[in-house]
Amino acid sequence: MPRVHARSSAIAACNDRPKQLCVNPRDRDNSVSISIKGNVGLVLISIFVSVLLGWSISLHASEEPPMDVNWACNLIKDTVARGHHNENLSQEIEAINPKQQTVKLVFKPAVNNWKFVQYSILDHSGLKITEARATPPCNFISIRSLVKTADGDPAIASFGPNLKKLGYEPQNPPLVLSESIRHRSSKPLLALVDTGVNYNLPIVQEHLALNSEGQLIGYDFWDDDNRPFDKDPRKNIFFPLHHGTSVFSALTQNLGDLKIAIYRFPANDMCRFSDLIEHADRTGVRVINLSMGSNSAEDWECFYQSAKRHIDILFVVSAGNGGLNIDTNRVFPASFDLENIVVVTSSNLFGHLPRHSNYGIQSVDFMISAEQVDIFDHRGAYATTGGSSYAAPMVAALATRFLAKNKSATARDIVTFLESRAIKKGKKLVKFGWIPDPSDDFKF
Repeated sequence: MPRVHARSSAIAACNDRPKQLCVNPRDRDNSVSISIKGNVGLVLISIFVSVLLGWSISLHASEEPPMDVNWACNLIKDTVARGHHNENLSQEIEAINPKQQTVKLVFKPAVNNWKFVQYSILDHSGLKITEARATPPCNFISIRSLVKTADGDPAIASFGPNLKKLGYEPQNPPLVLSESIRHRSSKPLLALVDTGVNYNLPIVQEHLALNSEGQLIGYDFWDDDNRPFDKDPRKNIFFPLHHGTSVFSALTQNLGDLKIAIYRFPANDMCRFSDLIEHADRTGVRVINLSMGSNSAEDWECFYQSAKRHIDILFVVSAGNGGLNIDTNRVFPASFDLENIVVVTSSNLFGHLPRHSNYGIQSVDFMISAEQVDIFDHRGAYATTGGSSYAAPMVAALATRFLAKNKSATARDIVTFLESRAIKKGKKLVKFGWIPDPSDDFKF
């Protein structure tokens, strides 16, 4: 679980260009009801402007934002004119249009002397489909909207200051393999379970496990499709968190030519972990990297039962980054007592445990230097990061290389090998000690 990613303490974890965005035609109405949450009460306003309920644009041809900005500005100005000031409160406004779409405005601080407003549009099911931000008097600095490509795939259209079109981000694109990769196949020993990966990055495709038909080996158990694309939209659908591609990057650094199967974890139904592990087992996977966790044992009960049954699969799990002794402050799945689970925490370059790294002489098996790890992210941009999310893949890669040269090795054999690579430094904090260099084949 990474120190630098906001999602690391929760369950993990969690760009090709479509040609056309397709939505419903625009509709118009001039009556809107407004409710104000807080101490201000109920206000009814009528604004004689058009209401945009949908749009149809080509991202290559149109510079128009996916909302009626004039209507939005009139709503903001009218609300401010009728509002009250309380510098200690935010002001939340709801407007319901005749098509039963909800418009929400959140002023920070409260209206009259407001400095910032978040403007949201919800569809009939309550899903947020547009989120915009504005400053006084009505300067929209960003607009992001959920749209669909001509093929029906979700994407996010983005506009910046002065309503300048910035582009769009596919949220579940198809796999488009480069010609050099297309006819390659492999049988992976290693799987990554995380928020997915950006599998259309050329640097990622070099390490993907593919079947004989050029299809990605793995699955998205979150969206239940064969596109385990890297995103975690639970906090904000318009600013999804990304984690899996960075962890994938760390896996590849010491893996050699071995390939990786990709799974997006089942955030909507954690009991589908049983299906995920069964799928990986049928594929031939013997090592699974899990750089994720939560404080709820219940979330991971189905994982626990399935991992217990699949004793020949080794699960390499991150310890977390709360600075906690997880023997007493338990984090799951790291705190589960299973012989085929290896738990890894992050040390500095000298084998000393940073204050933020979790530890536990019973629950945490190894320390590994992972505070300054060079990775690429979901955009393909290079960065340096650290934390136990990046310590675990170093051990997972080491275990997989050992397994590739010792194909009959059991999970217990792999753990024994890892123990032989550890030195006693840090044994007061973890069970087996510190593995100073996981990059060589010593003791294979």
